[in-house]
Amino acid sequence: MASSSNERSKSKSNADDRHSSSSTTLQPLDRSQSRIPEPNEPLWKKLFGHEISILNCFGFFSSAHSHSSSARVYQIWPGRNVFFFRGRLICGPDPRGLLLTSVSVILSEWTFCNYICSRTLLDQFVLIVTLSVLLTAVVIVSLIMASTRDPGIIPRNESSPLEDIASSSRVRSRRITIDGIEVRIKYCRICKIFRPPRSFHCQVCDNCVEKFDHHCPWLSQCVGLRNNRYYMMFIFMALVFFVYMLSFSWWKIGKKMSDNEWGGFRAAAELPETFALALFSFGAIGFLGGLAIFHVYLIIVNQTARENFKQRFSKSPNPFDKGVINNIKEALFSRLPPSKINFRAVVEAQDGSIRSTNSAANSIRIDDGSTSVVQNNINQEDM
Repeated sequence: MASSSNERSKSKSNADDRHSSSSTTLQPLDRSQSRIPEPNEPLWKKLFGHEISILNCFGFFSSAHSHSSSARVYQIWPGRNVFFFRGRLICGPDPRGLLLTSVSVILSEWTFCNYICSRTLLDQFVLIVTLSVLLTAVVIVSLIMASTRDPGIIPRNESSPLEDIASSSRVRSRRITIDGIEVRIKYCRICKIFRPPRSFHCQVCDNCVEKFDHHCPWLSQCVGLRNNRYYMMFIFMALVFFVYMLSFSWWKIGKKMSDNEWGGFRAAAELPETFALALFSFGAIGFLGGLAIFHVYLIIVNQTARENFKQRFSKSPNPFDKGVINNIKEALFSRLPPSKINFRAVVEAQDGSIRSTNSAANSIRIDDGSTSVVQNNINQEDM
């Protein structure tokens, strides 16, 4: 009897030891070995696979969820954005598109100055090079302004999570009237808000953006209410820039062919850099020209690219259309609203929640005051 009880106790202790040893061997997922990227990795880790510590020491590049004794909003922001210069500039989660666009413009300018503008071929060398440098500077500045500006991120709801879960399980959409036309607004389960009209939750940046147009991979940023005009400025200035590049590239190719009586293949072999710049500029002109025409049309009819793609106003009038002149004024010349989130504000809450942003999460405001809530639709529609 005693021996059997001792054997049972030993087997039980061995089983407990095996259970404890197996539980202690469980380790968290090693992202470096599985190559699963973090949602808020620093900029240089996203680009090169590792951090450059000397840049982080100066604090030029930051991402959300970084630890600090006095945390600020950009350090704990739940979106996937990358912040520059301690929250002063904001970019999308993958800045490689922005880097590729910048390198393409700068490399085109370098090729133009080194292989096309020579004193023996151009009498107005200084003037032509100066104009190309000015165009390059304007394109880069407009690119930075469009890609590092808050596109119109809407604050997330800061109320009780239980209350939000209860409300989201019952009501998923509402209908409001704008100038006598019913418009449906949806509940965002991630931000826990009823999105204002024309807003959408970007799946790339993980933010609700006001007057969402699209997420541009070449800018690595959403295009929304607060950066749409800078996006248009970038498109048109880049179009002028590449027309300038193509004009002088074609001029040099034609001059060399006529002076030396070359054929097309001989000219391509003798002037590979000029031919490469001409072909790249031609492709860029076609792409940018199509974008410019499409977005000019959207401005005239006061639509976003998403609304046009979804054909939101195919069966009903567009309540935001104010006429061609007023639509252009609103899109390009009206005063931009301030950002709804102060990303550099100090977080006041002890639990890490964002208390320093003045969130109007569940309120819907239209500038002309013509919006009124008609009814709540109890349905189960997705975002």
